[in-house]
Amino acid sequence: MSEPLPDRWVTRARPAFLYVMYVLLLGAIPVGLVAAIRPACAAAIAHGMAAYLAAIPEPLYALFGTGYLGYTAARTVGKIKGVDR
Repeated sequence: MSEPLPDRWVTRARPAFLYVMYVLLLGAIPVGLVAAIRPACAAAIAHGMAAYLAAIPEPLYALFGTGYLGYTAARTVGKIKGVDR
């Protein structure tokens, strides 16, 4: 009996989720540059982003934190046991 092929979508899902969060965090760099040139525009951007982030339900933040910490812990344990490469 042959071993099933790994599901490529599953192996990409966890890193892709983290990359989305990194992109959101790195978006602060251009806003910082805008703030140096046009402070009023940067204030409007910050106000819009604050409203957007406030609209995200608290359970979604908890899900992200749980997923991030769970993935990190599972990878660490897997590497210590020698199961993961």
